[in-house]
Amino acid sequence: MYGLNDILTRHDELKAIRQPVERQWREIAQLMCPEQEDMFTGNSRTNPAYDELYDATTMQAAEAFSGGIYGQMTNPANNWFEFGLEDTELASYYPVKSWLWRQSRKAYGTFAVARSKFYSEAPGWFGDLGIFGMGTLYSEEIVGAGRFLDPAIPLGESFIDVDAEGDVDTFHRAFRLTGRQAKQKFPELEALGSQVNDRTTYEFIHAVCPNPAYDARRIGLAGKAFLSVYVSPQLKSFIRTGGYHRMPYHVVMWKRRPGRVYPVGPGHIARPEAAMLNEMERTHIVAAQFAADPTILAHDEDTFSPADRFPGAVIYGQVNERGQPLAQPLNTGANLQLSLEMSKERRDAIRQAFYFSVMQLVNRPQMTATEFLGFQEEYLRQMGPNLGRIQSQGLAPLIARRYDILAQAGQIDPPPPELENQPLQIEYTSPLAKMQKAGEAKATLQYVTGMQQVAAATQDIGVMDNIDGDAVAAILHEAMGPPPSARRDPAAVAKLREQRAQLAAQREQLAQAGQAAEVSATNAHAAQAATLSTQREAGQ
Repeated sequence: MYGLNDILTRHDELKAIRQPVERQWREIAQLMCPEQEDMFTGNSRTNPAYDELYDATTMQAAEAFSGGIYGQMTNPANNWFEFGLEDTELASYYPVKSWLWRQSRKAYGTFAVARSKFYSEAPGWFGDLGIFGMGTLYSEEIVGAGRFLDPAIPLGESFIDVDAEGDVDTFHRAFRLTGRQAKQKFPELEALGSQVNDRTTYEFIHAVCPNPAYDARRIGLAGKAFLSVYVSPQLKSFIRTGGYHRMPYHVVMWKRRPGRVYPVGPGHIARPEAAMLNEMERTHIVAAQFAADPTILAHDEDTFSPADRFPGAVIYGQVNERGQPLAQPLNTGANLQLSLEMSKERRDAIRQAFYFSVMQLVNRPQMTATEFLGFQEEYLRQMGPNLGRIQSQGLAPLIARRYDILAQAGQIDPPPPELENQPLQIEYTSPLAKMQKAGEAKATLQYVTGMQQVAAATQDIGVMDNIDGDAVAAILHEAMGPPPSARRDPAAVAKLREQRAQLAAQREQLAQAGQAAEVSATNAHAAQAATLSTQREAGQ
């Protein structure tokens, strides 16, 4: 069991691991989010240094990044995940499909605004991911309240380490609470009485690490995969020990560096450009001031004074007999247009680092189907691995933990017998998740177009029999992501085709009956004509 000294020793080790990247984070914060510049001091600045920034391009690009990821992966207006199986045929079996749908709706409901602040915290989670390359969200049930805590954890409070596979298995959160707040969070502190002053600020460490005594066959703390310990360096007699079945801190990394614990993100790539742009814009402001109020060259102090300069002023004696001015503005010969063009290049580089153009085009409604699939392919080429990490490191563990909490509370329905030994899968249904099928859809369209060309070239329409139209429709529906109502249910399609076949059969019967009647009438007319002819011949 870990005690206070064990936790503090391990915390010092995690501090040493993080220390080399803190300078980079601080420099990035100065340029992109000044309110986090003090993340390591624990003292919030009354006035963040926004007055030291002369261009908002980086902040706008970072906002577009977090908003784009949030809006396209976890938008509350969309059903962005559901449960499924690797066996797709079994998943389509009605009792199984119904059970999966009901349980996914229960898990999805735990993110509703009335039960969680997830949707208000997720932009901060993704914002830190874009700016610093790492974002952390904590998930915990408020026992007895039917609600969940889902706060985005500030980067300055986060200390991590990874296992042999590179996955985060150790997380320390160092945070501060006043004595009054600490008693609310930890009621056992009331027993310490006067040792806890309501107005004094105390540091707390929440340490989560693999449980060395873990045994999946046991119950209680020994049956928890992760050990949880709360301690306070100032309140040495306080310790709270517990455990988790799954890691409650969901750490998403943008790009891992080989041999490094901490990752890098778009903010690292944009930092040099942002620093240069900020300095260039400061220079442009100075240049604009000189242009509006230039330095004046004069022969001596008596020639001209600042008090003489105001709109509409008439200054006598400032030209000689030949009309040459005795005082004139300083012309530096600077080419401001060239500098402005360089600033534009810096802005474009920053926006590219944050995938700004991609985020702006995600919801463009004017795209044709071909343009949309081409855009999806380009999008995935740029961001595919990163989107996969957001799902595997962040969303999947979060949803799985939600499912576990519901199961432990007895809110998951008993599964049908067909699901025995069948592991559940999380299927993402957000717009960005559907984009991952863009390549398959594009290849399908190319195949259909190619077969049409073959049929036209060979004059053999039978070539098109190789194409399963229903399969093509399903692939395109999945990739382009229209509402489910845009595609008929397969049972409704089968019924519609049956009705169409019956109608065609009826038309065929009517056509055949018409033809038979026409033949009968023709035969009758022929017989009548033959009779009349016979009668005429007999009369003669």
